[in-house]
Amino acid sequence: MSLQPTVISPIPATAAKTSRLIFIDHLRAALVFLVVLHHVAVVYGGIPAFYYYEPPVNAPLAGLMLLVFVLFNQAWFMGAFFFVAGYFTPGAFERKGPGPFLKDRLVRLGIPLIIFYFVLNPIASIGYFFMPASLTGNTTPLTWHLYPYLIGMGPMWFVAMLLIFSFGYTVWRRLTRNQTSSPA
Repeated sequence: MSLQPTVISPIPATAAKTSRLIFIDHLRAALVFLVVLHHVAVVYGGIPAFYYYEPPVNAPLAGLMLLVFVLFNQAWFMGAFFFVAGYFTPGAFERKGPGPFLKDRLVRLGIPLIIFYFVLNPIASIGYFFMPASLTGNTTPLTWHLYPYLIGMGPMWFVAMLLIFSFGYTVWRRLTRNQTSSPA
């Protein structure tokens, strides 16, 4: 029987091998929660900027509060998402190099973007045709000839911008690869 004290590590051995920043996960979760609240406020605040509309609530103060929330929220929360994505871009570029970096971005961002653009956005847009014409002003029946008008980015504009920024970052790094920075 050993009298040596047993040291129990609060961090599992597998967790010690990763360099995950937990606060970034929490920040992302909080931002995603804000995105959900933002879109709920858009729908129920009578702000016609989404796939689904609800008639404005007959409470002007509530509508005003939702509008103010949307405006303040819109002013910063998407910028925070871009900041988080941009924070990790140089490290990923350094680890992978330009070719594999862009290939990874095309697979992780480009494929979902194409699927959403041609398949999921048209499916999401179908509901618009079943909403009351008094809300939408739409009296056009849903037929296949409308498909070209239903394809689109929708909320995937963010993913498209990340893809564009990834290409831009790669071009910038290639153009400045031989330059050395001097201390300020």
